[in-house]
This record gives sequence, structure tokens and C-alpha cells, in this order.
Amino acid sequence: MGTYYIKQKVFSFKDSFSVFDAEQQEIYRVKSKLFSMQDRLTITDLKDKPLVEIKQQFAFWKPKYVIEENGEQVAEVTKNFTFFKANFSLQPQNWTLDGDVWSRQYTLADENGPLMHVNKKWLSWGDTYELQMEDETHLLTYIAIMIVLDMVLHNDNNGFSFDGGGE
Repeated sequence: MGTYYIKQKVFSFKDSFSVFDAEQQEIYRVKSKLFSMQDRLTITDLKDKPLVEIKQQFAFWKPKYVIEENGEQVAEVTKNFTFFKANFSLQPQNWTLDGDVWSRQYTLADENGPLMHVNKKWLSWGDTYELQMEDETHLLTYIAIMIVLDMVLHNDNNGFSFDGGGE
């Protein structure tokens, strides 16, 4: 089982994150595009080589994001309509991401069981997530899914958040 941490950079104009391994070594960066109508973020290596793109899709009722690796769509993440509960569907994998915004614990699963457990830290400078992965085969996709979760549930750029946004 692999453990990773996603930490939001506090002093930035748009969403910006660093991804660390279990030894607290930075392994990836996540940067947003300034002046974009939709959320668009890129996961890069430490030399700023783009690895994964996260793009918000216009959707009437449900937030929807597309995750692309090497220009190919690997997942479409859609937030399902629920109150005070995180529930996302991921296609074409048929994965689900469920959790409780109050306890800040989430689980990504497929039909065979959990793929990743996530815990959002309560008292941290900027948002910090701990990711425990059962299988690291889809590491970058898992990281992108957590960035989407943060943008949809914990981001208070629009003045409204289910749990008050970042600490």
C-alpha cells in the first residue's frame, strides 16, 4: 500500500498543489491556468513537464471534469447530486468516490472494493490530503481525482463551500 500527500499552496492566485511521497519528498506539482473561464489544472513532474490535464466541462446541474493523460481521456468525473455527502461517478472505469464532507474521509472504489482511502487533515496550513492507495497502477489518475474532489467540495473561490473551504 502506498501513501501520498497532496498539499495546497496557500499563497497563490489560483489552485496550486504539491504532491509528496511517504518520505515527504515532492514528486509532482499541480498548477491551474490563470484567466480561464473553466477550471483547468495540469499535473507536472518537477521539471514542469505536463503529465495529466484536468478540465472542467460545462454541466447544468452536476459538476463534471475530464482527466487526460498524454492527450487521451482516461476518466470523466461527475459529482452526483447529494446533500452533505460526497458522491462521484467515474467513467469508463465504473469507479465511485464516496465520503462524508463533515468527517473529511473519502473512499475510491470499484466493484471489487476500495482502491484508495483519503483523509483531509483538519488542522493544517492550506488543504492537506493523505492518500492511501491499495494499488498504485493509476497513481496520476488517483491524484487528479483528489484534485477534482478539492475543487468541487472544499474550494471556496466562489464564496460557498460545504465545509467552509480551506483552513
